[in-house]
Amino acid sequence: MSEDNKDLLRFAGEYADRDVDLYDLLGVDALTPKDDIHRAWRKRSIKLHPDKAGANFDAAKWELFERARDILSEPSARAAYDHASKAKLLRKQEREAMDKERQKFADDLEARENAARRVRDEKLQNDRVMLEKERERLAEQQRMRDDEIKRQAEAAQDMEDLAEARRRLKEKKDEKARRKQARDVMKTTLGSTGKPTGPANGAVAVPGDYVADVDANKQYWELVCDKLRAVQAVRNLQREETTADVLEEAERGVQQARQRIHEAEMKYQHKMPMA
Repeated sequence: MSEDNKDLLRFAGEYADRDVDLYDLLGVDALTPKDDIHRAWRKRSIKLHPDKAGANFDAAKWELFERARDILSEPSARAAYDHASKAKLLRKQEREAMDKERQKFADDLEARENAARRVRDEKLQNDRVMLEKERERLAEQQRMRDDEIKRQAEAAQDMEDLAEARRRLKEKKDEKARRKQARDVMKTTLGSTGKPTGPANGAVAVPGDYVADVDANKQYWELVCDKLRAVQAVRNLQREETTADVLEEAERGVQQARQRIHEAEMKYQHKMPMA
């Protein structure tokens, strides 16, 4: 059974117990079919609709009309309402027919039933209160656990931050040592004056327009210019706070430029006897 049907059955019993005449409310009787129930509801409730009533809209009365329509349109709910209404009417007739003694007995019985119902309701209420307290207790425990986890995570993060700070400090010191070592190596490579030692353009007098690199179509003077640019780039980096890796890469560029000049000179020297 769906939740909607359960609600309709519950409301059907409540309205029967409260002597709410749903048939009279919609202007129908117990033999009116479902389709006529809906027509009667539309006719009776049209003035109660929010669009019609406006500021005078009565939500409780509108809800009662809607429930009356739903209960009388749903067979099981309608049957439950009819049964409960008839049972209540029968009990009323029986009580009226009883003499005073039996009336007192019935009243006492009903009072006991009501008292038992109140006891059940109070027990349910107490159970709800206890359940809510238990939920609050568990929630507080969970909050305390979460706070402890958070505290431990923050402590671990502090340790990680401290270790990271130490690691960065060590890297900085190592980087300074590498830069100093690179500068020392470069001084050794370029000489104490910071200028290349030996002939300015290598060890062999090579004409500037000599094509030294056939693949790149570079002349000898272009290779010399490449070397000078590489040397100047190293000097610029030495004046800057740059990393050892960048400085080493620039130094490799100088060595490669020197190597290309050397290869060009060797190539030219081998061709000279044939010239």
